[in-house]
Parts: sequence; structure tokens; C-alpha cells
Amino acid sequence: MRNSLKIIRLSAALALSLAFSTPLLSDGVVKGFIRDKANGETIPYANIILSGTGKGDVSDETGYYVIVDIPPGNYVIRATMMGYKPRQQNIVISGQTLTIDFHLEQTTLEMEAVVKTAERERFERQIEPSLIQLTPRDIHSLPALVEPDLFRVLQALPGVVAVTDFSSALYIRGGNPSENIILLDGVRIYNPYHLGGVFSVFNADAIKSVDFSAGGFPAKYGNAISSAIAVTNKDGNDTKIEGRGGVSMLSSRLTLEAPIPHGSILLSGRRTYFDALYNTFFRPSIKKAHRFPYYFYDFNGKINYNVSPNSRFTLSSYYGDDILIFENEQTGYNEEIGDLMTEQVKNSIKFGNFTTALKWRYIITPRLYAEIIAASSRFRTRIDSDAKIVADAIDARDVISDRTIKSNMTWFASPKHEIKFGLEWQRLFFDLYFKVGEFEWLAYHDQASRRANFYSVYLQDNWSISPLINLQSGVRATWYDVGPYFRAEPRLSLRWRVLHNVNLKTSCGLYYQYFYTFNPEDFDFIRLVDLWFPIDERYPPIQAIHYNLGTEFWLNDALSFSIEAYYKDYAHLLDLNEFSSPETDRDDFLGGWGYAEGIEFLLRKQRGKLTGMLAYSLARTEHTIQTPRPSALVQKFENDYMTFFPNHDRRHTLTATANYQPNKTLILGCRATFASGLPETPTVGYQLAPRIDETNNRIYNSEIPVKAPKNSERLPNYFRLDLSIRMNWQWGKVSLQPFFQIINATNHYNIFMYNYHLNPVSRDKDGNLIVGKPRRQGIIMFPILPTFGINFNF
Repeated sequence: MRNSLKIIRLSAALALSLAFSTPLLSDGVVKGFIRDKANGETIPYANIILSGTGKGDVSDETGYYVIVDIPPGNYVIRATMMGYKPRQQNIVISGQTLTIDFHLEQTTLEMEAVVKTAERERFERQIEPSLIQLTPRDIHSLPALVEPDLFRVLQALPGVVAVTDFSSALYIRGGNPSENIILLDGVRIYNPYHLGGVFSVFNADAIKSVDFSAGGFPAKYGNAISSAIAVTNKDGNDTKIEGRGGVSMLSSRLTLEAPIPHGSILLSGRRTYFDALYNTFFRPSIKKAHRFPYYFYDFNGKINYNVSPNSRFTLSSYYGDDILIFENEQTGYNEEIGDLMTEQVKNSIKFGNFTTALKWRYIITPRLYAEIIAASSRFRTRIDSDAKIVADAIDARDVISDRTIKSNMTWFASPKHEIKFGLEWQRLFFDLYFKVGEFEWLAYHDQASRRANFYSVYLQDNWSISPLINLQSGVRATWYDVGPYFRAEPRLSLRWRVLHNVNLKTSCGLYYQYFYTFNPEDFDFIRLVDLWFPIDERYPPIQAIHYNLGTEFWLNDALSFSIEAYYKDYAHLLDLNEFSSPETDRDDFLGGWGYAEGIEFLLRKQRGKLTGMLAYSLARTEHTIQTPRPSALVQKFENDYMTFFPNHDRRHTLTATANYQPNKTLILGCRATFASGLPETPTVGYQLAPRIDETNNRIYNSEIPVKAPKNSERLPNYFRLDLSIRMNWQWGKVSLQPFFQIINATNHYNIFMYNYHLNPVSRDKDGNLIVGKPRRQGIIMFPILPTFGINFNF
């Protein structure tokens, strides 16, 4: 609590200092918010310009804009945003501050002038090379697996690898999913997946905007070394009651928005119901042990209260859980009785997120904008079974409790300098334990290893050196008290418009991460849940240096093309040490280094009846990690290292997406993906190992697989074509959008993994197994899969 008060007091002192130190000028200021006329929702990233002056601004994540140092005179101020009709207004400046809120009206079919103006303004102003901003329209436009999903859309972008059809986990530019920072309304989400990774936790109906930075992200984001994904939910309709939702083969969802006195409210919920349908109608008489065992649900809520035109409080919350409970019959060797034993085992897996945040947004002066956030986030996992066979019993838990106080401020110092700065205090509490039978991993019981405090500060300056050159420089400094460690992270981005229709962009930065997830490299294709652990004094913080260089071409009013190359230099990488022992001075993780490099191409068409994109990535990732061995040996001998391609190293990825809208009622969509195979470690043979049967007083042989060098082979190439058709029907005040989709329309056999089996075996005269060469059997991903459903609005 004392730390929280210190952050708030220091933020207020800095804000007041800047507010009173800003000189009074005779030039004028124009400020305000950009909103959707239909529902009052603020619109981020809209373009506001003073015609004929070169002055302007882009609305921030909250829809706020400000234009400063305007000489006295008559002007036309114009607001544009793709998908909305432009609005303009005549104004007179004579040294005063004007507040002008624009309410933009959506267009049914995008007008040529709207797209041309709005997208051109983004082309001329955006500094960061690897930043892509998405809207709800982008998320709903692509064929989806059952229902629209944000992470599935991100997987269509260059630099993002999807390792299987069964997972929406994001492997971005050589990094694994735990290296991404994912924020919902400013609060970190630690496990953003449902159904073992098939879907993300974000309800597409509640999303307002998404900022996706694949690399070189700015100083406001910390404790991540791969990418930054900031999701902002809608505020809620402040003019009328509005609802939207959908019914699909998997789930139902409903989002409601309504005005309240001085504000608005949004409620959104979703639940799968296949378990209820299956168990009630399809198999009502089936035994309880064999019923469908899984479901998930989530809930979003948001309340906005406007104290004044310059002050707003927002209370937001997310709650979601995945629940899997099943029974199975297990047979194993029980050392207590010295014989095989068969039993009915009940297994339970529960995991989910809970977040709550209170945000205060305050415009201190037209030049100084501030927000203070107090947030609580919790992710918990519980895995257990009641197996009495010691070797099969599982007991695991992982709980992260996150308490955060942070402030972000923007100071419009001059037309050339926009300065952002902030303070953050984050307190984490870890409860981590993983045990299988008698073998225990990652058991952090003492208080010192379970608590961590982060104290961070960042400063960033967006400097318009000239109309053609923009420089974004910043630094983030963090004190982490487990270790302890202090790290400074400088970051730099540059945009240079070398020709009227050509931008050259570059960025570089230093990044650190202070916790990691337990996901063994050899089993990472099954990403049921992430188990997090804090880095302590045994391991330095994971480090990455980003280098990015790209060129963006404005081909015409409908087409843009970009090329971007990147290189990431990793240090202090970690991987699970499978031979760690709790009886010794254990070493739970193995250290190493690595790199990721690649080049990405993106062609986008955002106007006309036919829209879409073509994305290609050429990438390479390599890790060098210590060879696993018992902790006692690690202490006595020099480390031995192995170099390999991690299991998400995909060399080529080509994705094409398209939407064709011949009229107002029909939309046809397709998505095609070709990708080269991912690495795998084949089984090349088996060896026989002696085992003592004390009960029968004999020795017998059991087979142990012999593996090839790690990830020395690759799975076959991947191909998938998805098709969709959507209709727009109006029934009174209710809008209906039935849809039909075909996933993997060509029924291509995409290999998920190989199972290696023994050839038929025989026994010698003593009863020992004679093992032959193993054969492999491919397990495929989704076959051809039709889905249908209906979305609605009212």
C-alpha cells in the first residue's frame, strides 16, 4: 500500500510540475475526442489535420487528440478514419483553447476518399516499423475455426508461426508464447488461451482495437522479449441499449451495452455448451466416466463514469475458467505391492484468469494527459489425480497473483516533441509446485522465492525532426528485487520518407524478461497450460536485442507493400532440465543463447469489393542450450552444449487472405496457408534395459527408445484452405449474419506429430523381448471440417 501511494504521489507531482511549467503562449490549441456517432465509442488512431498547415495529430488509444501552437487565423479542421465518413469544421483561433469532439458516421461500403485519406495519414505519421493496428472489422473478416478469434487473425500476419491447428499460441519472430506481453485494458493476461490453446480468451464482440508490435516495441512495455499485444475492449454505448452475439457449433456469446448516468456499461459473456448437448442428447445413458468432460466460460465487464469532460473513471474486469474433469482406467507397476495394479483414476485440470482494473483518465491541461491504473490480475492452474499407483500420481499447481499500480502520461511539449513517461510498481506472488509420482520439479516453497517486486520507470520522446523524418527514442529502467537485478533498456525507432510514396523505417532495442514458463521443448506441441516461475539469483534475466529494418511502399490508393528484415540476439535462454533432482542442489533449468532472423513481405489491399493481403516470411531460429544431466554433475564438470532448431522454427510461411463483397448482403472469404515443416526428433531404435522384479525374483528387459539428434528431421509441409460465406439480413431492428465455413476444404493431411511403434516383437527362450526397428505413424490435424452459425445485432 505504501508503494502504491508513492507511485500516485510521484505521478501527481510530475504532472503538476509539467502543467505549471508549460508557458502560456499566444498561439492556440485544439483538443478533443473522436467518437463513433452511433454509440459514442471513442475511436483510436483517427487522423485530425488542419488543412493547408501540415499540423495534425493521431488520436491515441482513448480517442484523444491535441494540436498545439496554432497561430491566430481561420482554419478548417478535418477528422478521417477508415470505414467512417470524414467530418470537417471551420474554426477561428485567437490564442484560446478549443475543445472539438468529432462524431464520425460509419460507412456501409468504404468510400474511396475515406480510405485514401485515412490510410495515407497513417502512412505519413506512423514511426514504428513492426506495428500493425487491428479493428473489429479485421477480426471478423477472415474464415475462423467455429467463431472469430483474435489470435487466429494474428497467425495470418507475417512473422507469426502457428505450430498446429489445435493451438492459437503465438510464436513471433523466433520467440515462444511466454515471451509476449499480452494486455487487456492495460492489465497483463498470463495464460490467454481456452481449450488447451485452440481459442484465445478474447471475445471478438467486445474488442475495440488491437495494437500488435512484432518487434522493436516502445519503452512503455516491459518484462517481455518478443512482442507486445495490447487489446482494448469497448467502453459501451452511451446513447442507447445495444446488443450483439452469436451461436456456433461450439459456444454461445452475448454482449450488451447501455448508457448509464454520466457514462456507459458493457457486459459480455461466452460459454461452450458442447458438453451439455453431448451428455444430454447424444449420449444420455452413457456412463459418467465416459461423458464429455470439458467446458470453458468467460466474462467481460466495463463501467465508465464521466466526472467531467476532462476526467473519467473506468472499472473493468475479466473472469474466465477452463474445467476438465475425466476418469480413466490405469494399469501400472505398484512398488508397494510389487505387482501390476489396475484402478479407476479421476483427473482434474482447472485453469483460468481473473483481472480487475480501475483507471482514472485526466486531462490536466490540453498539453498534459494522464492516466493512473490500479490493477489486480490472477492466473491459477490446478492439476491433480487420485491415482494410488505412485508412478502415475500427478499433483501440480501454479498461481500468479499480480498487483500493479502504474501511471502513463503524455506531454505535448511542442509541435515537434510528444513526450511519454510513466512509473510502475508491480508485486508478484508465485505459488509453484509440480510433482509426478515421487519426482518433483520446480517446487518453490520458501517465502523469498515466491515474491517479486518490480519498480519501473520509462521515458519516451516522439520527435518530428522534419516533415519527412521522425525519431522515437526511449529508455525503460527496472529494479527486480529477486536476484536482485537492475536493468536499463534503451530503444530507438526512425522513420524517413525518402520518396513521396516510400518510407524507410528502422528500430533497435534492448529487452529483458524476469519470469519464464515451464513448457519442455520436446513437449511444447501440447500447450495445455503455461506454468510460470520467477527467475531468481541462479539465472540472469533473459535478454534479447532487436534489430529491424523495413521499407513501406504506397503503390496506389488501394495497395500498400512492405518489406521488413529483423535479427534478434538472445542471451541467457532457459530450457527445462529434465534430470533436476530435489535431493541435490538442484538446477531446474539449463542456460544458453540463440538468435532469430528473417525477412517478411506484406501486400495489403484495403479498398474495393475485393480486399485482402498476401504475407510471406522467410525465417530461421537457432538455440544453443546446455545438455541435460543431473544437477550434481552440472556442479562438478564443465558444461556441454547442443545446438538445434527449436520446434517452432518454420523456414517458409505463405498466407493469402481475401474477402469479396459483390453487394451489401453477401460476403465471400478465403484463407490459404502454405508452410514448410517444423522440426521433430525421430525415434531411430530401441534398446533393452534390464529391470529387477523383486516379487518374482527375476530380471527382465524393458525397451527404451533411442532418439536421433534433437530436432534433426522435419515434418512434411503444411497446407490448408479455408472458405466462408456470410450473409447480412435485416429483420426489423435486428441484423442477422448467418455464416457457413469449411475448414481445410481440400482435406489435406497435415501431420501433427509422429507416434513411433515397435515392429511385431518376439521373445527369446527366457521370455525377454526381441525388439525390431520402430515404425512411425502420423497423427493428422483437422480434416475437412464444415461449421456454421449465426451472428446477430440489435
